[in-house]
Amino acid sequence: MKIGIIGGSYNPPHIAHLIIADRFTEQMKLDLTFFVPAYRSPFKISDDSFESSTSQQRLEMLDLAIESNEKFELDTVEIDREGVSYTIDTLKHFRQKFGAEAELYLLVGGDQAAAFTKWKDWEEILGYVQLCIARRPHTISPDVERAIAFHLSTDERSPVWIEAPILAVSSTEVRQRVAQNQSIHYLVPENVRQYIYHNNLYKMPENDGSWRI
Repeated sequence: MKIGIIGGSYNPPHIAHLIIADRFTEQMKLDLTFFVPAYRSPFKISDDSFESSTSQQRLEMLDLAIESNEKFELDTVEIDREGVSYTIDTLKHFRQKFGAEAELYLLVGGDQAAAFTKWKDWEEILGYVQLCIARRPHTISPDVERAIAFHLSTDERSPVWIEAPILAVSSTEVRQRVAQNQSIHYLVPENVRQYIYHNNLYKMPENDGSWRI
């Protein structure tokens, strides 16, 4: 069985998350792709502001976002574990869950790949999975790609680059647009947009309630 794994904060999930995950699943011919929302990323320790949603709300939004794709699944291991989320611990969870026969594929972004050697037990991670990197054309030079591939290759395998479209969409932008009372139509799935609206997420305290999302 071929299992894909994608971590992230998903605060909130947006269309770029879904499109890249779909390309990952398609290119690597995965049986299932698991979205694993972090309880707290080691690179994002402080998140207490109007920009935040609760862990449960992020889970609920992500569940809504992926419900139409039968190959997408949600895994709550990092939320359930609480504390700082380390990828190596999550991979051990998936190895135990699916057994040694399963092939594990981990998707990261180009910026994450460039800093991958700062991850906890990064060399051990490379022993657990086939590392895949989302390629966004014209954002990383061929020389940088080659350097990343060289540093993240083992005797057994090298990273696989996943072709993905350039989508200038981020969770930060979505939160900021909500806070500024601007539309987020088409930036997130419609059911996620409605969830943000009904749960009053990301709204600045001085916003008078005249929503345009």
